[in-house]
Amino acid sequence: MAVHYQVDGDVAVITLSRPDRFNSVSAELGTGLVSALDRAGDDARAAVLTGSGKAFCAGADLSDLMSEYESGGPDLDRVLAERFNPMATALYEARIPTVAAVNGVAAGAGMGLALGCDLRIMSAEAYFLSAFIGLGLVPDTGSTWLLVHHLGLARAIEFTTTNRRMGAAEAADLGLARAVAAGDLLTEAMAQAQTLAQGPTGGYVANRKILYGATSLGFLDALEEERTVQGALGVTPDHLEGMRAFIEKRPAQFGPSSERAGR
Repeated sequence: MAVHYQVDGDVAVITLSRPDRFNSVSAELGTGLVSALDRAGDDARAAVLTGSGKAFCAGADLSDLMSEYESGGPDLDRVLAERFNPMATALYEARIPTVAAVNGVAAGAGMGLALGCDLRIMSAEAYFLSAFIGLGLVPDTGSTWLLVHHLGLARAIEFTTTNRRMGAAEAADLGLARAVAAGDLLTEAMAQAQTLAQGPTGGYVANRKILYGATSLGFLDALEEERTVQGALGVTPDHLEGMRAFIEKRPAQFGPSSERAGR
């Protein structure tokens, strides 16, 4: 099984489980991750994505493609369409907030998966590596968009062109992640996910999508998008409960019943 799935209370824990291959992305892992994220939307209110063994995800499993290299080169257009883009899309479309617990190297497509989560917590020993330029390629799995918008254009060009490692401390300084001691990683990631699980799930998802969209909109278009999304959220049970709690000066009680009704 290339992806291990379990639910702990309100949190789904999705573990990339090919430790002997540094959790590199095979066809089975790709489809398994997409399926797990969809399942988590039904079973939980937040998800943690992590890797087994020493790595988070080392990117594509190139051994899968070796036969195609021997016959003139792989059809990477097809490979991205069938294997990598669906994973990036599943993270963007996730119905619950996601936390990446980056336990080791997150390289290539693995970096894209970590960046595609809503929040990231990194072991002090973990690092990001674009890796693509060393293969004569450009970043994929959403990494071109994510790097530019997380880092800014100049930093994104420098990081990908030099093909250097970005450690947890630097990632934390840049606001990409929170760095913690290796032994505390899963504890911290679960605590973060459990906090999110107590919040307005629909609001988190709408927040992700509107902020992603705002990066490519003009100001007036952003105003219209805000209006549309706020109009939809304003009649959801989560919002009504949040307002009642504010007026009554008590903690809001968000939960599965109100959240499901608001979708």
